[in-house]
Amino acid sequence: MIGLGIGLFLIILIIVLAGGEAQGGIIPRNGSRLTGSPVHIEMPIKGGVNPADVSVLIDGQDFKDKAEFNNQGLSMDVPLEDGDHLLEVKAGDKLLAASSFSLDNTAPVIKIDSWDVRDDGITAIQGTVDGASNLLLDDKRVALSPDGSFQLEVNRYEKTSVTLAAVDAFGNRREMMLETSPPPQIKAAHVSIWVAADRTLFKKMIDLVKRTELNGLQIDIKDESGKIGYASQVPLAQETGSSLTAGGIDIDRVMDKFWYNGVYPIARMVCFKDPVIASKRPDLAVKSTSGGRWGNGQWLDPYNREVWDYILGIATEAGKKGFKEIQLDYVRFPSDGDTSTCVFPANDGKNKDETIQGFLQYMRNGLKPMGIALSADVFGLTASDQGDMGIGQNIQGMAQYLDYICPMVYPSHYHAYEYNIKDPESNPHDIVAASLKDFQTKLEGTACKLRPWLQDFSLRIPYGANEVLAQIRACNEVGVNEWLLWDPNCTFTEAALQPES
Repeated sequence: MIGLGIGLFLIILIIVLAGGEAQGGIIPRNGSRLTGSPVHIEMPIKGGVNPADVSVLIDGQDFKDKAEFNNQGLSMDVPLEDGDHLLEVKAGDKLLAASSFSLDNTAPVIKIDSWDVRDDGITAIQGTVDGASNLLLDDKRVALSPDGSFQLEVNRYEKTSVTLAAVDAFGNRREMMLETSPPPQIKAAHVSIWVAADRTLFKKMIDLVKRTELNGLQIDIKDESGKIGYASQVPLAQETGSSLTAGGIDIDRVMDKFWYNGVYPIARMVCFKDPVIASKRPDLAVKSTSGGRWGNGQWLDPYNREVWDYILGIATEAGKKGFKEIQLDYVRFPSDGDTSTCVFPANDGKNKDETIQGFLQYMRNGLKPMGIALSADVFGLTASDQGDMGIGQNIQGMAQYLDYICPMVYPSHYHAYEYNIKDPESNPHDIVAASLKDFQTKLEGTACKLRPWLQDFSLRIPYGANEVLAQIRACNEVGVNEWLLWDPNCTFTEAALQPES
């Protein structure tokens, strides 16, 4: 009797397991932890089940209209919010299969609380992580306290930069690039291609740095015209004639002048506004719903990886020439015109914020072996309540991959009553101070530094020493000790600058 009982039990168990397998095979599996959206769902449907009778319930809501049926079963992709979900597949009132799974697409947060560069060559860093199960320093595990705090010590003579990565239980990863020996606080002015190409005018810029508190210059390597200022060897530049092979910058001579005079060199690169490439390679351009290229044919598709490769190629070339920093401009989606008619041929389904951040991560990874600082210019209102303004410039997201955020806080570019200031252009101190405070809030807890662009040009109101000084004073008052001066004509107001000490 005992043997018979055991035999009957095994037969029943086999039948139950076989029945479970016949009705199972559901994806996501029960207990799965997932990232990514939409969530892919599939399940085999055995014979005798009419697809018309099938319902696919997620948290009680029927998503059958999204399902595709074939002789193998059903499959579907459903966008879902982060959290716990219950998936049930039924035929009429009969439950065919069920699965409980969790979805999490939120990366952990890394915050740097203190940074101490000691005389013995050690850089000591303290910080906290939120939502991480592991913290890695250049892929080596770092000890985490129960409250998420950590301490690091790095020899800055051995490594100029390190990568800190926080990973959660779902595999979401947040990376932060840290410089162990950061560059000096930079106060620089803009230099156009044409000024850099003229020996007399460029000498005047070098002399201005030598006479004043300036210690850096930012040179257009690739500007809004799509032209590269020197004879580039990047294949796509040569193919499209983007390089100035005659009358351009003698880049080796210019870099010698930087080195000899101790001037910090920044290479400005306009990214996604490029009428030359858009014209010569229309397959890389933003298209219009009405046909042809959008917006007078000046914009490249930010989704296109060949475009990313082109920009990285020029940045790498500039780094090899001796530039210590690559500054990305127009690192955004188009904004001037009816953007509802934009068509992005390489669109991979990611939103604009994700795409710009992906591009910055790609640039960071590509430049990392060279130890080059990476910065990006952003609109002055992107840290305000207006958010990314529909152009993909999410400040907190971008800061993960940048050494510097450079907001263009030109008072003339703010509308009346922004920050409750009636006429921002006539109140340069107040508008710059208010805007920078918003950026400081957005960057709080990150390793990304704030270095704003200040206005040294005139539009509606003439700008001179008083107006430039008012902006510099605003920077100092809110604790921002680095800045850049912009004048498209490169005629800067020396009276606003402190003489070299």
